[in-house]
Amino acid sequence: MDSVEQDGNTRAPAVGAREHAWAKVLWDFHAAPAAEVVKGDIILALGSHDVRVAHHAARLWHQGAAPLVVFSGDRGRRTGGGDGHDRWALPEAEVFFQASGLPPEAVLLEGRATNTGENFGCARLLCQERGIRVRTAVATAKPYMARRALAAAAVHWPEAEWAFNAFGGGYEGYTDDAHLPEELVAFLVGDLQRLAVYPGRGWSAPVDIPPGVRAAHKALVEAGFTSHLVPDAPALL
Repeated sequence: MDSVEQDGNTRAPAVGAREHAWAKVLWDFHAAPAAEVVKGDIILALGSHDVRVAHHAARLWHQGAAPLVVFSGDRGRRTGGGDGHDRWALPEAEVFFQASGLPPEAVLLEGRATNTGENFGCARLLCQERGIRVRTAVATAKPYMARRALAAAAVHWPEAEWAFNAFGGGYEGYTDDAHLPEELVAFLVGDLQRLAVYPGRGWSAPVDIPPGVRAAHKALVEAGFTSHLVPDAPALL
């Protein structure tokens, strides 16, 4: 199997035409719940290594989607220095705030969350502590996190009505020098596994995964895109 160098001595599978086709099936499923028009009491930006999320949260605020942006995130596996990446000097929430250019009065920083469930749970607690009533809300994150974010919100912030909206470009426009195709495919595979595994652990709401999506996931696992899988759970759905 062809492979490419990634993170020092680690070898990642190359992404050819077949792999792109399978990955696009996963992307379309993950991104499907995104809403075109959004409005809420807050915008919750889920932290990650992708600061384009912060830029999009700022666009939503300027468009009047909500009067307040909550940037949530300490450091995850990658931003904490895992997989050969540099550890971020600041929590994701603070990096996102700086990248957004938003005025401080339009922002709340939640800097404890280290995963998607905690993004919602910790932000919910922060809003309660500040006396901010949230009835409707907009989540934004990497585009392929739409389904996973809403499934987490249903468990960790169930009293609010959630919509999801992310930056555009689709599968074909997501990758660049900082976001490689091999890494994106691994994330798509791992996030689908999480949709299957996490409901049983009480971390997210159940999600129905169609047979065609399961088949694409199986093909990519067998092709070697396994670096983002939960290690203590079955690789195949």
